[in-house]
Amino acid sequence: MTRKFFYPDSIAIIGATDNEKKFGHAVTANLMDNKDLAAKLYPVHPKAETIGGLKAYKSVLEIPDEIDLAILLVPAKIVPSVVDECIEKKVKRIIIVTAGFAEINEEGRKVQEQLSQKLKEKGIRLIGPNCVGIQNVDIGMNASFIQTPPKGNVSMITQSGSVGAIVLYEMVWQGLGFSKFANLGNMADINLTDVLRFYKEDENTKVVTIYLENVVDGRVFYEELHEVAKDKPVVVLKGGRTATGMGAASSHTGSMATDYSSLKTAVKQAGAIMCESISDYIAAIKAFSFLPLPKGEKIGVLTNSGGSAVMFSDFADDFGLKLAPFTEEFKEKINPFLIPLVKKVNPLDMIAGASGKEYYEVTKAMLEDPDIDIVVPIAVIPTFLGMTTSEHYEGVIKAWNETGRKKPIIPIFMSGNLLNEPKKIAKKESSPIFLNPREAAYAIKMLIQYAKRKKIIK
Repeated sequence: MTRKFFYPDSIAIIGATDNEKKFGHAVTANLMDNKDLAAKLYPVHPKAETIGGLKAYKSVLEIPDEIDLAILLVPAKIVPSVVDECIEKKVKRIIIVTAGFAEINEEGRKVQEQLSQKLKEKGIRLIGPNCVGIQNVDIGMNASFIQTPPKGNVSMITQSGSVGAIVLYEMVWQGLGFSKFANLGNMADINLTDVLRFYKEDENTKVVTIYLENVVDGRVFYEELHEVAKDKPVVVLKGGRTATGMGAASSHTGSMATDYSSLKTAVKQAGAIMCESISDYIAAIKAFSFLPLPKGEKIGVLTNSGGSAVMFSDFADDFGLKLAPFTEEFKEKINPFLIPLVKKVNPLDMIAGASGKEYYEVTKAMLEDPDIDIVVPIAVIPTFLGMTTSEHYEGVIKAWNETGRKKPIIPIFMSGNLLNEPKKIAKKESSPIFLNPREAAYAIKMLIQYAKRKKIIK
């Protein structure tokens, strides 16, 4: 029944306010900013007559219609009385954004347990407390106090609102969009497994991402993770890998952190991807969001920067990746587009003067070659010979589009603010940019690993 959180017909915003300096403003504004949101909004405030141009109600009990979802933005000390009103109103779902419960002290834990038990007895499900909220970008619902991302195919579950925000903002900067976002906070009721189960059935969710610190009912979580990973890539990042980190995690959500080594083993056995850092986490998400799975492991590399190709080759070796030997047929095909100085070996260093046209022709030739499964165009964007900052990336993506996007392409572009124009193209074309050789090599490793799990690669 988690779905109703993400597809409510009516939402009560309890603690809504127009005052930007008040805690409840961000969630209020995020919900009201999207005029296409079909759900009816009912702001609740004890004194205001209107909020955001909508009639305000002094209590949820004054709202004349049924309420599917109530979002509580009120101080912790009055949360219990507001929950009682929600029970009386027969609200179906509640999100308690407010902090000040199990994560604070034992008294807060007792209050949280009392609230959870009371709601459970009435059949009312709860997300939180101590969370930033949830989003369903597909319907324009941002019931959180973080920014709204563009639409995409990634759905995230996070136990940390701030880590979720960090990843979300970084992913948006790199051109990725979202379908769903859920920060679960203290998980007094709804937990990771509940949302995983929903994401498994959600048609718009193509990639599932998880940031977790502790697991409730590990066996059930493992079984659900295994089921989801059969059909969708699941990328996991664990906070609390060390004893110190586990202690910090326990104070963060008020729950004992789960042992890292045990969880890592379970995640891998379930067929999900376990990442060691935020950068690896985003690299894997980016790969699965944009790219098809490879049908083989042979990689073709082209570049205008020999040193960058050397670095990529080092990381490729670290991750056990395979560079394809070029066939004589392939060498003949690309020969018209290369100057005589270029050695026709993999990685193919076309030297600094290679333009967007050469990138287009060689990338296309690699994509059409049956002996190359994955193509890695590397570019240090030139600022000479009258070349534009976007022509190399344009050439790469044009070739990918013309060949039907059947093979994964991993463009590595490493040029600081010179990436501004290529990033605009990437956003328009729904295509990736990888920012360094290690990130790209790691992404390829994850694609190959999942393709083997799906038996696409034997």
